[in-house]
This record gives sequence, structure tokens and C-alpha cells, in this order.
Amino acid sequence: MTDSSNAAVPQQSYQPHPYLGGRAVALRALAAWRSGGAGVPRTVLVTGGSGSGRSRLLAGFLMLCEPSRREEFDLSVLDPATVPPGELPAPPVFDATGLSAVQLRWLVADHFSPGAVRAEELDGRLAGIGSAGEPVAVVVADADRAGVLPQSGEPARVAEEVLRPLALAAGVRLLAEVDRADADRLAGVLPAGELLVIDLDREPWRDEEGLRLQAGFSLPQPDGAAQLARTADSPLVVRLAAWSARSAPDGPVPLPRTVGDALDLQAELHGVTELTLRRLLAPLALAGPGEPLPLDLWAPLASAVAGKDLGPALAGGQHLLLPFFDLVTAEGRPPAVRIVHPALGAELRARLGSTVHEVQRRLATALLATLGDSDGDGGSDSDGPGRWAAAAPYVREQLVGHALEGGLLPGLLADPGFLLHAEQVRLRAAVEHLVATGAELPPPARTWLRLAPLFTRQELGPELRAALLEHAARQDGLPAPEFGLPLPWRTLWARPLDGVRAVTAAARPGGGAVLVAYRPGAEPELAVYDALTGEPDGTDPALLVRPTDEERSATPLGLSTGGDYLRLWTREADGRAGAQVALFLSAEPLGGADLAPDGLLLLADARGVAALRPTVLASVPPADPDAPGPAPVPAPPAAVPAG
Repeated sequence: MTDSSNAAVPQQSYQPHPYLGGRAVALRALAAWRSGGAGVPRTVLVTGGSGSGRSRLLAGFLMLCEPSRREEFDLSVLDPATVPPGELPAPPVFDATGLSAVQLRWLVADHFSPGAVRAEELDGRLAGIGSAGEPVAVVVADADRAGVLPQSGEPARVAEEVLRPLALAAGVRLLAEVDRADADRLAGVLPAGELLVIDLDREPWRDEEGLRLQAGFSLPQPDGAAQLARTADSPLVVRLAAWSARSAPDGPVPLPRTVGDALDLQAELHGVTELTLRRLLAPLALAGPGEPLPLDLWAPLASAVAGKDLGPALAGGQHLLLPFFDLVTAEGRPPAVRIVHPALGAELRARLGSTVHEVQRRLATALLATLGDSDGDGGSDSDGPGRWAAAAPYVREQLVGHALEGGLLPGLLADPGFLLHAEQVRLRAAVEHLVATGAELPPPARTWLRLAPLFTRQELGPELRAALLEHAARQDGLPAPEFGLPLPWRTLWARPLDGVRAVTAAARPGGGAVLVAYRPGAEPELAVYDALTGEPDGTDPALLVRPTDEERSATPLGLSTGGDYLRLWTREADGRAGAQVALFLSAEPLGGADLAPDGLLLLADARGVAALRPTVLASVPPADPDAPGPAPVPAPPAAVPAG
């Protein structure tokens, strides 16, 4: 529902919010929500068209909720009804920008009810927020910017999987910023008496006075400012028109109504075609969220879109482009640019129409052309894994989205270097999208996909990702990929075996190491494999012998294990743990692990058993051949738990 009961409150002589320059009616509703008085809806959704000022309104309101920021305001000159109570703490704010619905669910649950280890627990934890006492305030900002890939539908999933359960939780007072379609969907499923929708494009929330103040501040001509305020449909359009006027001080004041009008009038003002302007801005408009476009890539990407050299047009188009991009500088990073607002990007994308997929293909091809100059040692590596390690951060992060829409992603997924070095959250979203469409993935991509949740949840670096992918590929019957990175181990073999709950190293009576796997059940079973080859071994388990404690303490490596991880470390001369040399993580609980006397790592997980040779062993002296042999194992089942 939309409540206009506050619209009749007189303005008196109060000054406007200094950051917003208006929005008094909306601020009163938000302050009432924060106070939590009787009859005030528990859930408030701020919506409106892209560029209507949703994010700015929320930011201005939250300034008044944060005690340290309130000190920057002279509250005595503001309408008291627009100021939230000062004794209340600042509410927790969760920014959905770039996050998936699943990530946002974890973020909220971990804040209010930490300890969940499985996704299935999240529904209950979200529903229980605030149930133990007073209702708690929760703010979700930029829900419309959720997801790491454009056109992914992630904002709708955030509305359904995060905002809806929070709004239905009796212990939650929710404030969220959403697009209009999601606001309408939520309004259809939430109790009307507990919901307030603030649509900034509609009365009583539309802020014409704010537009007049903004236009008057931005333009020196009073008449032009007043006319612009009457014409423009959002603060963003006023901003674009003001910058357009500055780009041609001697020209007329542009009077656009929409973002599209602002593009057309700017092209006309500078005597270029709208097509040229669109091509120049396409690389910025089609970039996904994340790294701004490095300046040195702008010309080649725009030229790729146009199919001709646009370098001169870009160099001479500073005034033409002025209203539409922001310059971004960061220490240690090259200068970059980004589109001024997502609404402008959406307008440009819409104008590309059916050609957008071809434009995306050209952008992906141009980014691929930047790879392969060097392998880091001065030699060419144009086709090897080193080209991905040396790729610019922008390429690793943005190529995924362009390749997905341009139809090039399936081919890239066969490249282990791309799987390893591409930004993992974006890559996971893109690959899951392909799977949802029924596309067949190359074998390396199928292996990568089953580890992707582990990679993204733990934020693992490329070295550990490479090591885990090497092992997973061998489990899937694939050759070990070549990543161009040193690995902490090499998987000698892997065999499928369900239900393993312990593994141990042992030796045959005549010599030769074996892996013994214990599988509990009505009839416990021992499975024996040659430790070096993985071939099944028919030796009677009762005849196998295990290393003694003395032999284990004399091994070059030590082993520490947890439920889903293990660590290998070197052993000091006095037997104490030294430096860690390898870390193994599993997406599921491990079935067991052990070290053979020569340092061979034997392990079991949900997929079976395997033997890994730590690469550090190449620099460790071999074991003493005259050392005493292993002691016999007394009884089979009891003798084979992991050491």
C-alpha cells in the first residue's frame, strides 16, 4: 500500500536536509518507521524508476540514524518529524550490490544468528531474527543492484529469498530499496497493514521542490533552471542536463525529460550522430559491476564495437562525453572511467536492441586480444596458462559477462587457465546460467563447477584453487590440468569408493605400501589398494602391518586434520611441527587421511580414496633404509582407523 497521511504536514520554516535538498515527506515516513510507533508499518519499501534518487534518499536518511554522522547536522533547523530518535543505535545496513541472493542470506544470517553451516539452516535463522526480544531494524540497500552479471535476474531472487522472509518475520522492522517490479510483487504477498511503499516518482513522494533546488544550484540561468525542473522526470535527468550545459557553455540549456532525451540532445548539441555517441559509451554501458574501465582500454573497446578506429573521436570528444562518465582514481591502479549511473547504461543497452549480443562478442574478443604478451620470464606465452595469470584485473573480472552474452563462454570454459584466473563469483554465476539453459559444459568446467561453491565461500586464492582442481580432475578421470603454477602435491591416483570413514597406511608382509579404507555398516568392510598405483590389492587385511609411533615421528612430514580440511607441515629435528607446506580443503566432510612413512598422503572424501605425493618431498632427504620395519596390526577392523 502507499500511505499519504503525512503529506499534509506543513513545511513551516524548516530548512531542507542538506544532503537531499528536499524529500521531507519521505523522510517523515522513514523517521516514523525508525521510531517504531504504534500503527507504523513494519516494512517500508523505497522504490521508483532508476535515477529517481532512491539510493540518495536512503543514504541521507541513514546519516540521521548514525550517531557520529548526526553531529554533522544542525538538527534544530530541520523538521523534527524528519529526524529519527537520537537514542536509537544505527540499524545494520546490508548492501546488496554485486551479491547473489544466497550470499546476502548468509550475510544477514551471520550477523544476527551466526553459526549456520548449511544453506538449509538459513530460512529458520532469518525467520527467528528478533524473536527473543524487541523487534530489530534491518536495512537492505541497493537490492536492485544485486548480482554480478547484468540481466541475471538476481534482484528478483533477493526480493523473494531475502526480503520476503525478513518482512514476514515478526521480529524484524525492514527498510529496503527495490525496483518497482519487485516492490509490486512484495506488496502482493505481504500484509497490507504492515507495508508502506514509497514510490519516488509518484505523489505524494515525488519531490518537485527538490528538483527545483537541484536545477537552480546546477544551472546559472534562473529561467532555464525552472524550465528544466518542470521538464525533467528525475534527479538524474537534471544532473545530465546540467553537465550537458557545462560541456557547451555558449549553447542553449538542454531540456530533456528522460535519460534518452539527454543522450539525444547532447549528441545534437555537439554535432555528432547518436550512433557515434552510443558506440563510444557502449564499453562503459555494458560493463558489469566492479572494476571501472581503464582509460587505456576505452579506445580499443569502442573501436571494436564500431568496427573501425574511434580513437580520434574519443580523443576529441571530451566535451561530448563529459555528462556521461566519472573519472575514477585509486592508489596503485591506472586511471579509469565508469558510467555515471546504471539508468544510463540500461538506456544505452536498450538502444542496442538485437545487436547487443554481437557487441558483447566484439568486446569479449577485444579483451582476449590483450592477453598473451609475456609469461613473466620474457618469453611468449600467447596460448599457455601464463597469459591468464598476467591478465589485467579488468580482463579477469569483466570478460566473463561479455563472453556469456556474446556466446564465447563455452569455448573459454575448456581452458583451465581461464577457469583458474577468472573472477570466481562472476564465473560461477555465468556457468550456472549456462547450465540452467541446458548447455553442455566441457569436462574441465564440470569439475570446476562442483568446487565453485568452496572457492567462492572461502575466497580461495589461485594457488590453492589450482591444487584442488588438479586433485578434482583426477577424481573425475581427467588428465591433470596444466596451470603454470607450482602445486603443493601431485595426485598419483584416485578411485571412487562410497562410505569410507577411515583410511590408514599399511604395508604388505613382503613390503610395499598400501592404503586401507574402512567402510562401516552391518558388515564392516576393508578395501585395500596399492599406495603407488591405486590397483586393488588382495592381501588379507589380517596380514597387513602399520607404521609404529616411532616410525611416524621419524617421517619428514606431519599431518593435522579437521572435519573438512587437512594440513601438511614439515617436521623439525626435535619432532615438533615446522612450516605448513600444504592445505587441503573439501566441500564435504573428509572420510579420513593418513601419511605413509615415505610422506605419501592417503585420503578419502565423499567421492572415494586417493594418494597424493607432496611436492616438498623432492627436497626432503629419503627415509633411512636401515630403519626397523613396521609392526604388525593386531586385529583388522580395530587396526585400521586413521592414524
